Amino acid sequence: MGKGGSVLGLIGIILGAGGIAFGVFNISSQNNNVTQSIVVGIWDGLGDNLDFAPHNLNDDWLIQFGFNKLTNTDYISVSNTNTRITLLKTGWYKIIISVLLNSLNPTSDYYIALLKDGLTKSYIHYYFTASIASSYHHIDSSVFVYSDGTNYIEINGFSYLDSAFSIGPNLYNQFKIEYIAT
Repeated sequence: MGKGGSVLGLIGIILGAGGIAFGVFNISSQNNNVTQSIVVGIWDGLGDNLDFAPHNLNDDWLIQFGFNKLTNTDYISVSNTNTRITLLKTGWYKIIISVLLNSLNPTSDYYIALLKDGLTKSYIHYYFTASIASSYHHIDSSVFVYSDGTNYIEINGFSYLDSAFSIGPNLYNQFKIEYIAT
């Protein structure tokens, strides 16, 4: 094939690839199932709350949501001294937590768990301290939970080795809930 035929062949390949890309773009832009999230709650200044059994020990407590920056009451309701959040709309919620754990002991294990209707739904974070470790550990994690419109959630901090711990200074803590809409 001559030089002209090679150029025409190359142009044909480019046009064909462009047609395929346009077709894929056109099909994907017609998809109406676009997911977006709606921020429905933001809190700073988290603390450990020991007021509610069975989570009323120095090594087993609920996170209390402190300084409220946003609460959309169409989606959530907060109760139980700011430790319990009822998810009012049916659907998926993204739970995002950033918290500094304080007073950690060497060779101990620490958990942050999502409780749904009082039962452990999932572990948001697990941390095992080394024999020589800092007494602080920062968590920046998220988890998804489904609500039927009546479920409530709580965030539980606990240690299996009876190692007391707490939440560090407010500067490092935030809790956020997003409703995932389609």
